[in-house]
Amino acid sequence: MSANSDHHRGLRYGRKKSCVEGSEYSFSACHGACAYTSSQFVRFSLGARNTIQEQQILSALRASMVFTRRATRRDALVKLATLSAQTAGSVHADHDGDIEKLCQLHRPSESHATNGRNGGDVKGQGAAAIPMSIRELEVLIALCRAAPAVRVTSDAAHLLNQLSPYLSEAHKQTLKPSPLQQHLPPWETLSHDLASAVLSIGLHHPSLRQQALSCVDTTIEELTTSTGKAIWMKPRADGVTGPDVAQQCLPAVLLGASLLGFMEALAQHVQVWTQEQRIALLQRLRYLLSEKFMVSFEGALSAVRNASTGSRAVKEWRRWVRHYAAQARPLGAMLLQQAFMKIVEQSSVLLVSHLQPIPGKTMLDVLMMRDQLVDRSGPRPSSELLESLAELIVEEMSLLEADADYLQVSSSWQQRLTLDVKAMSLRSFLCCTLVDETIADDDLLLAWLEGVTADQVQMSDDVLAQTVLNCMALLARLSPAMASNLTRSLPRLVVQGKMTASTASLAGNCLGRILKSQPQDIVISTLYSLGNVLSTNAGSEAGGTGLFANGAGSLDGTTVPYGSQHALGSSISLVISDEEESAVVSGSIVEAIVSIAVARKDAQLTALVISMLVQKIGRINQVVDARIIKDIAPLGLAGGPSELRALLRLYNRVASDATVKHNELFINAVTEARIRLASWIRKDSPLYEVYLVHLLGLCVGSGDTAGERTVDIVLTSHTIAQLFRPMAVLVSSDLEHTPTFENVEDVKALSRNSWFNLVVHGFTLTSPSVKENASDLQILAQYTLPLVDEDRIELPESGIDLNTVLRRGSHSQRSVEQKNALNAALPRCEADIRGLSYQECVFLNAALLVSTMRARAGDCTAVLPYFTESKVKTSAMGSCMLAIGLSSVEAYLERALNGKQQQFAAPQVALQLATIFEGCCHRISKVQHAAVSFADRITTAIPSALCQRASLFALLELLTLMWQSCLDAETDEYDWKSTYSSTKANVTLQLSDDINYRQTTLTNFHKRAKLWVAKAIDAAPLDVKGLLQAFLEDYEDDGAYGHIALGRSFAVDMGSIIPSTDQRLISLDRQREVGVNTASDFMAQYTTRQQYRQSGDVPSTDGDWAFADYDGSTHVAAITDGHDTCPEATALRQLANRLRRHEVVPFAALRETLRDAAAVLSGSVDDRSYLIHDLVGIPFAVFTKQSINLGVSLWLGLIKENPALETRILAEIAAGWESTVRLRKGFFYDSFHHQDPFYVKEEFAPSQWPAIIKRQQLAHNLIAPHLRLTQWLSSHFNATRLTSPSVGRAYIRLMRITMFAMKHAVTQPLAREVHFHVVLLALTVLRYSTRIETSTQRRLKDAILSAGLAWFAVAPRWSFGSNRLQVKAEIRLLGDVAAMLQATTLSSRSTSTSRTASRQDLLLHLLQQEVIRLVVWNTPLAADSGGMSKETSLAPLVATAWQEDPRIAVHLTTRFPHSNRMQQAVRSLLMREPEKAIGEADALNILLGQSLPSDIHSQLRYLLYWAPINPMAAVTYSMPAYRNHPLIVQYAMRALEAHAVDITFFYVPQIVQTLRYDALGYVERYIVETAKFSQLFAHQIIWNIKANSYKDEDSQEPDSAKPVFDKVTSALIASFSTEDKSFYEREFDFFGKVTGISGTLKPFIKAPKPEKKAKIEEELRKIQLDVGVYLPSNPDGVLIGIDRKSGKPLQSHAKAPFMATFRIRKDEGEVEPGESQVASHGQEVVKRQTYEVWQSAIFKVGDDCRQDVLALQLIACFRGIFNNVGLDVYVFPYRVTATAPGCGVIDVLPNSISRDMLGREAVNGLYEYFVSKYGSEDSIRFQEARSNFIKSMAAYSIISYLLQFKDRHNGNIMVDDAGHILHIDFGFCFDIVPGGVKFERAPFKLSPEMVAVMGGSSQSQPFKAFEELCVKAFLASRQYVEQLAHVIQTMLDSGLPCFKPTTIQHFRERFVLDRSDREAAQFVRKLVHWSERSYSTGVYDYYQLLTNGIPY
Repeated sequence: MSANSDHHRGLRYGRKKSCVEGSEYSFSACHGACAYTSSQFVRFSLGARNTIQEQQILSALRASMVFTRRATRRDALVKLATLSAQTAGSVHADHDGDIEKLCQLHRPSESHATNGRNGGDVKGQGAAAIPMSIRELEVLIALCRAAPAVRVTSDAAHLLNQLSPYLSEAHKQTLKPSPLQQHLPPWETLSHDLASAVLSIGLHHPSLRQQALSCVDTTIEELTTSTGKAIWMKPRADGVTGPDVAQQCLPAVLLGASLLGFMEALAQHVQVWTQEQRIALLQRLRYLLSEKFMVSFEGALSAVRNASTGSRAVKEWRRWVRHYAAQARPLGAMLLQQAFMKIVEQSSVLLVSHLQPIPGKTMLDVLMMRDQLVDRSGPRPSSELLESLAELIVEEMSLLEADADYLQVSSSWQQRLTLDVKAMSLRSFLCCTLVDETIADDDLLLAWLEGVTADQVQMSDDVLAQTVLNCMALLARLSPAMASNLTRSLPRLVVQGKMTASTASLAGNCLGRILKSQPQDIVISTLYSLGNVLSTNAGSEAGGTGLFANGAGSLDGTTVPYGSQHALGSSISLVISDEEESAVVSGSIVEAIVSIAVARKDAQLTALVISMLVQKIGRINQVVDARIIKDIAPLGLAGGPSELRALLRLYNRVASDATVKHNELFINAVTEARIRLASWIRKDSPLYEVYLVHLLGLCVGSGDTAGERTVDIVLTSHTIAQLFRPMAVLVSSDLEHTPTFENVEDVKALSRNSWFNLVVHGFTLTSPSVKENASDLQILAQYTLPLVDEDRIELPESGIDLNTVLRRGSHSQRSVEQKNALNAALPRCEADIRGLSYQECVFLNAALLVSTMRARAGDCTAVLPYFTESKVKTSAMGSCMLAIGLSSVEAYLERALNGKQQQFAAPQVALQLATIFEGCCHRISKVQHAAVSFADRITTAIPSALCQRASLFALLELLTLMWQSCLDAETDEYDWKSTYSSTKANVTLQLSDDINYRQTTLTNFHKRAKLWVAKAIDAAPLDVKGLLQAFLEDYEDDGAYGHIALGRSFAVDMGSIIPSTDQRLISLDRQREVGVNTASDFMAQYTTRQQYRQSGDVPSTDGDWAFADYDGSTHVAAITDGHDTCPEATALRQLANRLRRHEVVPFAALRETLRDAAAVLSGSVDDRSYLIHDLVGIPFAVFTKQSINLGVSLWLGLIKENPALETRILAEIAAGWESTVRLRKGFFYDSFHHQDPFYVKEEFAPSQWPAIIKRQQLAHNLIAPHLRLTQWLSSHFNATRLTSPSVGRAYIRLMRITMFAMKHAVTQPLAREVHFHVVLLALTVLRYSTRIETSTQRRLKDAILSAGLAWFAVAPRWSFGSNRLQVKAEIRLLGDVAAMLQATTLSSRSTSTSRTASRQDLLLHLLQQEVIRLVVWNTPLAADSGGMSKETSLAPLVATAWQEDPRIAVHLTTRFPHSNRMQQAVRSLLMREPEKAIGEADALNILLGQSLPSDIHSQLRYLLYWAPINPMAAVTYSMPAYRNHPLIVQYAMRALEAHAVDITFFYVPQIVQTLRYDALGYVERYIVETAKFSQLFAHQIIWNIKANSYKDEDSQEPDSAKPVFDKVTSALIASFSTEDKSFYEREFDFFGKVTGISGTLKPFIKAPKPEKKAKIEEELRKIQLDVGVYLPSNPDGVLIGIDRKSGKPLQSHAKAPFMATFRIRKDEGEVEPGESQVASHGQEVVKRQTYEVWQSAIFKVGDDCRQDVLALQLIACFRGIFNNVGLDVYVFPYRVTATAPGCGVIDVLPNSISRDMLGREAVNGLYEYFVSKYGSEDSIRFQEARSNFIKSMAAYSIISYLLQFKDRHNGNIMVDDAGHILHIDFGFCFDIVPGGVKFERAPFKLSPEMVAVMGGSSQSQPFKAFEELCVKAFLASRQYVEQLAHVIQTMLDSGLPCFKPTTIQHFRERFVLDRSDREAAQFVRKLVHWSERSYSTGVYDYYQLLTNGIPY
């Protein structure tokens, strides 16, 4: 009754607690319900009769159910206790709750007898005498098992106090009867769990350790007392024990079971005791296990086992004893001895590993892996402990040896237990020996070990045998002598011992470990000794010699290492009784031999072992041969790649022979060996590639018919099939590493060809052979790339036609078979298949097989790359491939809809769909079509695939990327971007350069996306819309247009649609015209998501605020007043202080702090306005685009949510804006200049578009904050202008301050938008601020006009970069400004003065002219001719412009260069008031003109103060046209000196020419003075003077200025310091030696090229490099080496030019326009980087290079002009330096080839060359190369026209590796042509082959881009015609043949300055079409072919 009461009480408790604590208790209740249902079922089955059978069934069923229920309850209690222990002490835990409640739970109610501490004794009896209920026992065990998880010491102490009383009385505890006890006695578990709990508490809580150990000590004392009282009754003679005797023996049996559990627990926690305590513990336990107790225990067990009958307790114990035996743990003295030895063993293990105990069986493995056997890092073991342990072990071994005879007759379980004890003893003694072999004698241990090996019975036990072998291997590491002995004994053990297979394997491994450190001769002796055994008893039928060994004893005929050596030791004899035993022993020997080689890891030894074992094949029997084949597999890993290849060749030969002979034994052996290798080789191993290539090679090579030999298809198929499993294991194993291949392309080719060969030999999808190997083929397909040759997909020739494997076995019958296989799988493509070739059929069958197998493995997307193959794109194969793809998708869907495999679950389908969506946006239409078909099918079959984040986010991000790609055509129209990616959805796109194709793709994808998402919404509307909301939550602040993205807009649109499954909404009829949707509900849900996302960030604002402490508890805080600081204010202040200290603050931290503060302000009910100062000030302090965008969003939100803060926020924003004006930040940073290209350093270098982009980004970062602020202020003013007068006044003040500051704002072209946005804002404020005074209005308007006109105070500028959208916006903006200016009129009380009106008219005219210019720039190919601003209307306003700002008037002449009236008006003002324009250098050009005017007199004195003009213009003032006027020449020299030498260095040729006219000596003085601090400048001057000293190339006719030149040269050299002169002499001596090589070549002019090359190399070897020398053409680099073998003679009839290559070290300055520079006012941080480069140079003697110097100098000027407007064109002005008359050095263009060389290489044309080099026209590489070609063609075309480059045959046109076209050799330019006959009448060369590269038609998009760039390049150059003319003008008297008297005139005329910008654009278009249609270019090319052999 009591038990039942406890049961029902526990069940009720479980039901009650299940509602609160968890599901475990409810599960227990469910079992009760199940029991009731089952009983009812039994009663129903048996009828209403209450029979004995019914009662028996019900009793058994109830018992089973109760036991199951109890087990579930017990597990639940353990989980609950563990969870309570783990959470105790955490911030969320209730300290007084869980553990205490559980401790109370195990106490019975007070009405019952109690147990434990609280109950005390009953009538003097112990507490253990009171029976414990099952409920109490379960809770107690649960508490014990949770003890290790207790974290808090107080909880641990409480638990220890609860458990301690139970431990000491556990062996005496009485229990109430329960079905739970039917398998094992609970006393062992109870003692074990109690002891473990107490010791774990002591281990984890040092403060409680002593208390825990005291509890254990008490327990040992109690146990010792109890063992002394153990009773043993001698049985009767008949062996039967009476029931009374058995009952009396039960306490002894119970004591033994409890003692067993107790010692097991001690063994697991021996580290709790110190060494001294451990000694005492072992001694006490040894005393406890006395012989008397052991005998009593055995007698008691015997009495129980033999009892004829007895009480229920006796029967239970008899059943428990049998259960112990069934578990191979026979209860008895030996089991107790085993538990004791576990404690000894773990104590011994701590000697070698002090940190934690190691399980005994794994301890030896751990030691074997160690380099140092004993861990010396811990405390040194005491000798007392060692002696105590050794003594105990020796005593135990003695007892075991004494009972050896008894062991022979005992049961197998008893034998195993005894041997396990012996193994523990050996392991324990080994640990002692390793620590101190003097205490624990190693010889004694070895004797024990050898004794075991001599006993066959003991060696048959795996545990003991393996312990012995491992101990031997470890002992060998202690003593070389012992190791030597073991090398002799272990081989005999391997050969003669009777061991199990695993033990024999370990014996071989141990032998290998021992021999690892032995000398080589001993190793080889052992190998030969073992190897000879394999041949000792070979049968006569074996064949005598190995089947695969040759005479040399190796696999390939080479002599193996150590082959001449023989066995050095005694041979081992072996007597084998039968063939089976022979196979076993031989296998052990083979394994031992292999283990030795593996342990040594010596390549030569591995080769020897392989050879040795191969020779044994065929000498014994086939079973042994198969064993050898399998077991030598590890040798493939022991050596290197060569040994692995040798082994693999062996396997191939064996498998081939076995396949022919149908020897399944050998076939299986080879397959098993290959599989072993495949599973062992890691993917990061170099052997992986060797093995994979071998297997693939075998697969490809099988069936290869080099001749006419017929191949057995069936046999070849079997051979290939043998490779599937090894390959599958190889590729699918070791998933943690990724293989790296040395020859990736070879591996890919082998992989493709393997599949092709499979299909050739009948492995098609529907064939039986594929079905038999489906699993392996599926794995292989899963790891196989698509069978498309990636190297050829962009080439016109298909890889299908060129692949030889696809042609194997090609004949009519095989072709029919291949087509039949395709028809069987693709019945709808029969018509297309009929016309396919054999190769195409094989390819399609292979693609079908791989794709289908991959689809079945979980990937249906691998078919998409097949559509990039050229034949698939253009032939009937495309339809078949589409059918294959759809078939693969169907195979995938079949498994996905089945739902049985995880790889086809919805998340995996979503990943597949994401990849398919990428294909829907592919640049190839075939791929798009296929992907759309796949997506349609998948979304139709599984709409829920779009209910996953991966697929839906990918779709949305792809929409954004496609929209971005189309937008890029507007924002950067010439810098084509091919790759777009999103990390958010992990998608990447490669797109074509065809903008129309991109737009079409976007349109189609957008339509399909709507359909797909609509299907998903119909299926799961809430889930899909929830994902759409999640997508909207994640955004980027740094997008090109903020948060604007098509994917986000699409998400909002789709979120508002009504799903078709919503029957109510779709049933609305009356509101259809209104267009009701679910957008309101969608946004409401989105808002709710945002609220709960932010709910944890800020405290609630309703009532009091609840603050959370760090420990998780909360308390209510009163609302503070404004003077108290909140955490947000503190964080803001700290952030502001960090920014003031210029610390780097991550933007994420800044954003979080500002958002937190804004959240407090938006919901605060009290005054926290003090936060506003920092909330507004911090974004202004950082002042980047990101910070201002964040600030604007926060300020706007605050104003709308808390309107009371609006005025304060606006005031702070105004203050922040004013601070940017005051501190010159952003738009007001006046030091960020956009300088004239002739004022900066010009470079002889290729165009660098990335540098332009960096400069553009820097400007954008600088002005973007003010642009964003202006947009916000404009919006806010329009929203609030009628709300408060204070708002209007604030704006008026802000605008006045801003307008005054705009005269000094940034004038970079990109600043045009923000400049006029601010002006427009000011005009809006002026127009709508009706409450301000008239005077204030007038002053503001004057300031606005001044600010607007300030933009025109600089030279007119085009846009910067290729952002067409930017220009469109600027055009609209300027129109808005003009309209607002005209609409803004002052009140009637204010009379507009004539000056204000004229200023307004001037601004309107200038705005109109600016719009016209921008329209022409934005639409260069438009045909409109109107819109020209007439200068006649502007001429009367020149005086107004002069009065406003003389700079505006000066630059009117630049805006209207063809207006003489404008020029005269401005010059008149300059003549009258020159002092007003002295700050504008360009005004001097108007004042002086091209020669000194006669009306200039007093004005020249202002030259002393005039701003420096550009260096080239300053040089021209030394020309005769200015009559050497002292003031002008002085100004010119001052201007030159004002510029850095790096800038004037470029104009050295022009400076030298002015020496001709230097009558006053100013130029000479400038040269000498400059040379003092620039040696490079001095050297260039000297070289240029030498080149101009003579008129002829032979230095026979001196120039008229030679005396002046010589004088200056002498003065220069005389001015050198000693160091400078030494440098000068080294440099000129070096260069003289190099150029002198040409002189040595003259006698060899007629000699063959090899002879001349040898002479050049001989002379180069003589040259020694001096320190600091450089090439004259590379003054910015230092020579560090010469390629002595690079000498190459060049073609010349009478001269000896040559080429050589030099190593040059240069310093590179890289500008980094990062945010740090913007924050520091745009200061460019230059990092000097040193790099080295090989530079080839041509050294000419006898050729005048000065004309090339001038032409390239002008090209470099054009490069600077193009860079100035950010025009994306390309030129490469390479360096040419004239060093003497007829001498010079020319840099060779790197990575380029001349067009005529392409013709000599049999390339038909440029288009064909581009296709062959870069791929087909739709390839990315071709389009990139074409883009580069267009950019370079446009630049060189305009330059060729303006400079009149002629002689443009194919020898003078180069093409570099990137596709740029380059021009060289400018011997004919300006006014001279070859031969005086003007063959080349076209403006520039534009041949048909060039047009073919650019699209093939003048209507193609690439050609139109070329036209646009030509127009823009021409328009950009027109503005600098005078500067370019200056460069030419100073060279007119140099004697160059290209000059005529009309050269300068014709040069200016080519710029058509008399035409407007639109007319000039149309003029350029006519030039383009003229050049395209001109036949003269072709005629000249033909002429060059006939005369000079130059192909075209």
